[in-house]
Amino acid sequence: MTTIARTSTAPAWAASVPRAALLWSAVYGGVRLWFATGHGPDWKLPGNDLLVPDWVAVAGCALSAAGLVTLAKRPRSRVLIGLVWAMAAGWVAVSALALLDVVGGILPGLGIPFDLAGLLSRFGALTGAALLGLTALTRQRALDPTCLRCSGQPHLTSTPRWAFAAAWLAVAGCLTRLAAQAVVGFDFVPYDAGLSILLFEGGFLLAGILLPLLLVYRAGRVFPRWMLLLPGAGLGAGITAYFGVGLLQMIAAALQGKAVYGDVGLPDSFFWVAVPAYFAWGVGLAVAAYGYHLRTRRPCKGCGR
Repeated sequence: MTTIARTSTAPAWAASVPRAALLWSAVYGGVRLWFATGHGPDWKLPGNDLLVPDWVAVAGCALSAAGLVTLAKRPRSRVLIGLVWAMAAGWVAVSALALLDVVGGILPGLGIPFDLAGLLSRFGALTGAALLGLTALTRQRALDPTCLRCSGQPHLTSTPRWAFAAAWLAVAGCLTRLAAQAVVGFDFVPYDAGLSILLFEGGFLLAGILLPLLLVYRAGRVFPRWMLLLPGAGLGAGITAYFGVGLLQMIAAALQGKAVYGDVGLPDSFFWVAVPAYFAWGVGLAVAAYGYHLRTRRPCKGCGR
């Protein structure tokens, strides 16, 4: 019978990440406090730089710091680890406009306003999300009885069924979004015409149909791992966050009896189809990318799994 020896040394970055996360909460909290006291710049995108008011962001930084300090005192608390994971997800959600920063930066001809201050602020929040997530991950790995370097994830030799289902969910979401646009007409595209819109539409189809299928089928194995994993995970998380928040805003508006995006000039029924379709697309793409990660990851250097 083969036994796996416990790896007593964690990766070098594991000890520094919690301190970096705490430092981020202090520095970024100071920036949010500066904005909240009336010193924020004029944002070019509608609303604020984040999807929450400034004082809520200040409170979020304080809660992040409190969670990190408490977790340091009780590092084996699964509840606290889960709360830190939740805070990381929350910062991703409130930074959802970063998706527009990326699209507008890659395709400036679309007419999406480029806001450098907003971009830096949103990516500052995403940096905090990454540090909080890594902190939770290190604490979670410390609970594993076999290895400090991994979370005991199995090395898959084939793509699991749930990854196939997720990939096809992403494809269905993309096609549903296209069908909704076809019903109202393609003249109602909220971007400038030209080469950029053609490139955007091509990328739209690649990310919505080809990429999810390459993540789960044999044809995707001819590409370098990073070429599929990075866009799959990044776009999956970005689309899920952006349209997940949008869906919550729609539900809140409906409960208050308000029109859904009434200033756009499209019927509410369009958004009740398109936004959930985008959300399903994002979730499916993210889950398919996770399955791809499990199938293609290298064995752990500590325990060999």
